[in-house]
Amino acid sequence: MDDFGQVDILVNNAGIIRRDSALEFTEQDWDDVMDVNLKSMFLACQIFGKHMIDSGGGSIVNIGSVTSHLPLSRVFAYSASKSGVLNLTRNVAQEFAPKGVRVNCICPGFFPAEQNRKLL
Repeated sequence: MDDFGQVDILVNNAGIIRRDSALEFTEQDWDDVMDVNLKSMFLACQIFGKHMIDSGGGSIVNIGSVTSHLPLSRVFAYSASKSGVLNLTRNVAQEFAPKGVRVNCICPGFFPAEQNRKLL
């Protein structure tokens, strides 16, 4: 804010993944995934959304995942968090739209990268 005076667009692209079975997954891993993938999205929407509303409008784009709709085994916390991002987006959009802030969620699929080579 000090450098630019206002924010017109926010791209919320936070995400980490932890792989394990539901029986072996630790509470700390769960908290880490939820904090980064969902809580940070909420906080950024809240902080920047207020600024956008106060300054007359803007746009927020939250990055979900194809797993928002299709859960995958061994990444259930990631899928749950990204489902939460989709739901958060819908709720925030309802609240912010009448105040001039557009909020959308993009749910991309898999990207060919070393970390998902085995999945693909």
